[in-house]
Amino acid sequence: MKVFLCYKHSSVEIKWDLPFLPRIGEYISITELLSEKESKKLGAKNDYLKIINISWFLNKNSRKSSVEILLE
Repeated sequence: MKVFLCYKHSSVEIKWDLPFLPRIGEYISITELLSEKESKKLGAKNDYLKIINISWFLNKNSRKSSVEILLE
């Protein structure tokens, strides 16, 4: 499953192996999920960001889904 972390006007695709997604309102550690290069691309200045929305998209052609996690 493709998971995109979105912060302001940038996004980073990450590998998500857990069988569950975090909940809206929870904080996630950017330093644990992203490499230094990915963290710079995302542009977050804080180590922990709050999840404000989660959107699930199903691609009917490939039967693969993707998730966008919006961060604040």
